[in-house]
This record gives sequence, C-alpha cells and structure tokens, in this order.
Amino acid sequence: MPRNSIHFAKSFGIYAVLIGLILGLAFPFDANAETADRRNSANALILSKAEITAAVHSIERQFIVDSRLKDIGSVRLTIHIKLARDGQIVGNPDVQVTGGSERAQKSLSDAGLRAVRRAAPFTVLPKDKYDVWKEIVFNFDTSALTQ
Repeated sequence: MPRNSIHFAKSFGIYAVLIGLILGLAFPFDANAETADRRNSANALILSKAEITAAVHSIERQFIVDSRLKDIGSVRLTIHIKLARDGQIVGNPDVQVTGGSERAQKSLSDAGLRAVRRAAPFTVLPKDKYDVWKEIVFNFDTSALTQ
C-alpha cells in the first residue's frame, strides 16, 4: 500500500473518531426533565472508542484514492449518511466537496461514496445505541496525502 494512503487512513481515522465522539455526546438535554434513569443511561448514549474505531476501520479498508491527482490534498469531503437499525444505508448519502480541481473533487467524492457503501452494513455498531449512530457525518481530510 502506498505511503500516502497510510497517512490518509490515519488522518481519516482521527477525524472520524472525533466526529463519532461529537455525535455520541450530542443527545437532547432538558435540565428540567433529568431523572435518575436518564443519568444512569447517559453512558449508553455514547459510543466507545472501540466501537468508533471498528466503524472507521471498516471504511478505511474500502477507501481507495487516486493519489496521482496533484491537488487532491486540498479537497475536503463530507459524507452524511442515515442508517437503519441493521446498519444498512438508508437513501442516498449527502456528499459535499470543497477545494481542489473538479477532477479531484469528483475522484474523491466517488471514492468516498464507494468506501462507505462497501463498508455497509455497519454491523459493528451496537444496536442498543442506535439513537447515537442513526445519522453519521464523515469528514475526510486529504491533506495527509500530499505529505
């Protein structure tokens, strides 16, 4: 595997873990409705590092990038997916691409979509925490590809 792909995978993994943590902490909070039951179940509303890492690795293994594109390191890719309880992708992922040339944007957009679709179903995510991972946003940072 080319060295650039390894750097990209590491960079992607770090960002995906951070996004997963943010999503894991983003649950509705109403101070007036706080109950003992909710306090006890708060930890159930956060994905563990191992759960996040497993999901990220399932995508990393499928992500193949054409590193010959000169401006690929300036492209930023965001893929927002909705998941069913069985881990399958629901509908079409929402893709946003910025930076770089049109060719680099198209290449990375296609590679990201292929990787996410190949990694599905996301059976590594715990079914009892479905409310945490029913919608996931993956941010791809390609700057490591040019180092």
